[in-house]
Amino acid sequence: MFNLKDFFHLPVLDAALNQIIEEALPGILLVAGVDTHTASPIESNGSLLTSGRSVFFDTLMQAYLNRHADFNGILVAQDKTLTRLPRGLVKRVKVQYSISSNVYQRHISNAAGLRPDLLIVDRLDLESAPAIFEAAQAGLRILTQMDAIACGSEIPYQLAVSGIEEKQLAYLNWVISLQHLPSLCSKCKRPALPVSSWLEKLYQRYPQLADQAYAFHGTFFQSQGCTDCKQTGRSGHVTVFDVYQAHLHGQSELLLTSLLPKENYIFQLAAQGYLPVEDVLYAEASLKDRLYRLFSSSQISLTEKTSRLNRKLAELEAANQVLLKRTEVLISLQDTVQMLTSSSELADLAARVCRRAREMCGAERAILYYLRKTEAGGIKAEVLAVSGWSVEFLHQQFDANLILAPNIRNGPTPMNVASTAGLPPDYKDEINQFHAALQVPLIAQNERIGLMVIHATQKRAFTPGETSLLQTFANQAALAIQRAGLIEELRAKIVQLEAAQAELVGKERLERELELARQVQQNVLPKVFPALPGFTFAAQNEPARQVGGDFYDVIVLDEDHFGVIIADVSDKGMPAALYMALTRSLLLAEARRSISPFAVLSNVNRLLLELGESRQYVSVFYGVIDRQTHLLTYARAGHDRPLLIRQETILSLGGSGMVLGIFSETPFFLSEESLTLQSGDRLVLYTDGLTDTTSPEGHFYGLDRLIQQLHTCCKMFPADLCSAIFSDLKEYQSSSEQFDDMTMLVMEYNEGERL
Repeated sequence: MFNLKDFFHLPVLDAALNQIIEEALPGILLVAGVDTHTASPIESNGSLLTSGRSVFFDTLMQAYLNRHADFNGILVAQDKTLTRLPRGLVKRVKVQYSISSNVYQRHISNAAGLRPDLLIVDRLDLESAPAIFEAAQAGLRILTQMDAIACGSEIPYQLAVSGIEEKQLAYLNWVISLQHLPSLCSKCKRPALPVSSWLEKLYQRYPQLADQAYAFHGTFFQSQGCTDCKQTGRSGHVTVFDVYQAHLHGQSELLLTSLLPKENYIFQLAAQGYLPVEDVLYAEASLKDRLYRLFSSSQISLTEKTSRLNRKLAELEAANQVLLKRTEVLISLQDTVQMLTSSSELADLAARVCRRAREMCGAERAILYYLRKTEAGGIKAEVLAVSGWSVEFLHQQFDANLILAPNIRNGPTPMNVASTAGLPPDYKDEINQFHAALQVPLIAQNERIGLMVIHATQKRAFTPGETSLLQTFANQAALAIQRAGLIEELRAKIVQLEAAQAELVGKERLERELELARQVQQNVLPKVFPALPGFTFAAQNEPARQVGGDFYDVIVLDEDHFGVIIADVSDKGMPAALYMALTRSLLLAEARRSISPFAVLSNVNRLLLELGESRQYVSVFYGVIDRQTHLLTYARAGHDRPLLIRQETILSLGGSGMVLGIFSETPFFLSEESLTLQSGDRLVLYTDGLTDTTSPEGHFYGLDRLIQQLHTCCKMFPADLCSAIFSDLKEYQSSSEQFDDMTMLVMEYNEGERL
């Protein structure tokens, strides 16, 4: 679980949050913003960025309950995924899930009747608002959240419009609004004086910002665009807060301005180089533009989908109308008409046609061929139905020339009973039993769609009446079969369309997941190392996928100590990126509590187990360097042994330990080692992705080859050393697939300046 310090914000927010957490008066504390389940965070087309409201809401709830340790609460939630309780609060907070939205309001009222110290409601909307404000009016403390684009005093106004009475709004204590804005690209942003006309308009609209501008000496930033930000000038995003104290106790009117207005917050972000100053002036206009674009995009998408559905429906209706017109000329025999129209399944209809044809002319056997187009563009004759023949012939395919032969006219044609045309192979002996045979083409709309072949053993020939009846029946049957074929093709196309749509949705979801994972990893891996006299750092990382589970860092602990970290999560993709971010946050937090690597890694292992069961684990090397004595103290939690290059000798560091995130304190063990660095020493940290790299022949790169390459480039600068090793890895790997992330971190110590 995160804490409030994990959310990047300006120091001015700390006082407001502390005041909110300390206050324990009855009333409503509301968190407002647009979250991932209500808007698509697509920055490129101008739609809204999600605010991270749910995560902040969970964190604020934890901080509030931790501060008031004697409080017990009740959580009323409809979606189990929106609000999660940390393990430490499970015994203090009772959870009530409401599966149906119809009973959601009743659950809130029932929970309020139990008079908890804190009532937590996972969403405030038109359905739940009356029950929430009634509970606040009854003297309860309530923490809730709502989807809202507005902020500050606009939130009470929005609630008033939705039907909340003014006397109930008096119980709304605080409104914390969150919004994400695209931040300036850190690569190409430069200090720049803002346009004077912008500042003039800004101070006219927000006079209070003039004093802030003086405090920041008028220094702001602009981005011109670069390859990293794709010439947009923006990269990543930053959270904007608005803290509104809706009602001061002892007063009867709502305040019109926020305690910490959004425009002040944006202005201070601009002064620190995260946003351009014009974002303050055009914040509302930009928000309206994004809303309009999001609405337009949704309307266009809805219109396109409706048009496609209407076209498909029109095609189906047109085909159905054509076939209905053709069936109007069917023979007047009621039972035949009913037979032909009683089924839309192609195979079932063909079987009925075969049986009916035999009955009409007193034949013993009938076989129906149906012409199908092949994927290659040709035509095959498929045995669609048989009557009197073995069912083993069904769905066999033959040369279409059997059906399209010129000697078969557009009406029933008597055939030589000794001929095998139209009959399955290996049945020549049975032909001698037949005395009459007839070929009946199936023609619909002047298009030949199939053929029936009928044989009789009890008659020498088919009478003209039987032939005429078969011809009429075949004409009508052909129309029905054509209709059933069209429906079958349409169904197949619908299935293909649904499958393609499902595949597209899955692909988009995967791409979004990979993009989120890439953002997580890019925010975690350091881009610039701390400047520490006497020490030089360099690193290189090659993930096996778009994102990976390796991470590294160099952190300053105090004036005399700093730490080096390298770690490897046991997975790839989005799960590994999230577990990596969690582990890194815990490491950074614990590293500032103790300079003992053993204590830090032991505490991180304990916290990983407390935060929940997971099939993942992480190997870590963590070392602390005393800048005065040059003593390196380290612990190795299941990670590969680092290598120390001293002059022209390469040493493998010792120590033992288990990976983090699996074993509790009883089986968990970890040793703490130390050594004194000498001038010229270089510490090489790496993950097993390097040594496990395989050649096209399946051979591992191995530790021996790595040590051999380090001997070759041992005198290089750290950055050049990393590049040389990774170049050799690429050459060794050649065309073979990379199965694991590859990461290397090199630290060099020199007492004086290196020549």
